[in-house]
Amino acid sequence: MDQRAGEGQPGPLAPLREERNYRWFFLGNLASNLGTFCQSIAQSLLVFRLTGSTFLVGVVNFAQYAAVPILAPVAGSVADRYDRRQVLIIAQASAGVAATVLTLLNAFGLINAGVVIVLAAAIGISGAFAFPVGRAFAPLLVSERNLGRAINLDSVSVNIARAIGPVVGALIVSGLGETWAFGANAVSFFLLAAILVTVRPRAQQVAPAGRTRFIDGFGLVRRNPLVGALLFIIAACAIGADPPVTLGPEIAEKLGGGDLMAGAILGGFGAGGVVGAFVAGAESHRHHRKVARLLGVLVGGLVIFAMATTLPFTLVGSFLAGFGYLTSQTRSSTLLLRSIEDHERGRVMAMWSVAFIGTRPLASLLDGWIGEHVNVRAAALVMAVPAATAIVLSARLDQRRNRPGPPNSTQIATAG
Repeated sequence: MDQRAGEGQPGPLAPLREERNYRWFFLGNLASNLGTFCQSIAQSLLVFRLTGSTFLVGVVNFAQYAAVPILAPVAGSVADRYDRRQVLIIAQASAGVAATVLTLLNAFGLINAGVVIVLAAAIGISGAFAFPVGRAFAPLLVSERNLGRAINLDSVSVNIARAIGPVVGALIVSGLGETWAFGANAVSFFLLAAILVTVRPRAQQVAPAGRTRFIDGFGLVRRNPLVGALLFIIAACAIGADPPVTLGPEIAEKLGGGDLMAGAILGGFGAGGVVGAFVAGAESHRHHRKVARLLGVLVGGLVIFAMATTLPFTLVGSFLAGFGYLTSQTRSSTLLLRSIEDHERGRVMAMWSVAFIGTRPLASLLDGWIGEHVNVRAAALVMAVPAATAIVLSARLDQRRNRPGPPNSTQIATAG
């Protein structure tokens, strides 16, 4: 690992200025993510309008990400064994086809909650490959100097989309209907696929020496416990990100708002993430101590979000939660990528996908069930518990790193 991480870092936008191929990949990802969040709010609003059930809103979010933990073993091996660019092109084109079917069915009035759930699941199958392969592919587009910032910008693209996409999606639904939001997502998938055709990595993908197996990732966790700790922290961040998505429509209704307010609530979370990406660097010397503090911002934001009875406080809580979520998971993801070799990245990023995305289906189901059978306040507080646990874990990692004596594997991996 680079022993100078955190010293003389490039500027936040350096990969966009200096790495042409990464710049196009970033723009394509941004467009695709915008489309995804347009559809996310549109399908949530559509299912809630059709059924009035917060639980079914959770089910559609579950369906969108359920394939990740199921297909992660295959996706990780594919990312290490096959050309990552080609796999991404196929995944994006397949998702575009599914989104097109959803658009057409809704346009012809053939839609119901079950159809939305099935097609969200179909898009999720493509995403199960795109998430780990894309994360393993991005480092091939940048120099080692810009790696941390590139990982940071990957998260920025998601959170710009999270900030803008729901608001744009809600505006589209309010003015034109769900069909146009679904169609925008279909176009965004095909756009990224077209951009990937023109992108050329600056580094050669390193093929593994033997057979690639997802279970090899667990061996890495045994050899380096820091990897397991980082995966837990990343999962806690992902769970903490669910309340604005799943609970947003019901909270907006209780506050007397409609589709635009639900989009604003989710947009506030994304805005906090965008600000966090530029205010806080992706790497630092006292990594674990800073992550513990940022996780505290996430937990505090969720508590405010849960207890708020007015829109301004709801938006403040959502913004703070987004800030803490983005900064803590980005720092942890950067250290995770720096702790492994390129030929291992596909399988470890598959584990990252399970932690970061595969936990979301279960979080959405639990969040929606508690919101419907207890109340949304209790649901948001429960979603904050894993992040609160991660604060304790990060604090212990920081203490262990600075403990006098011979360095252990955690100290070596986090030396900066």
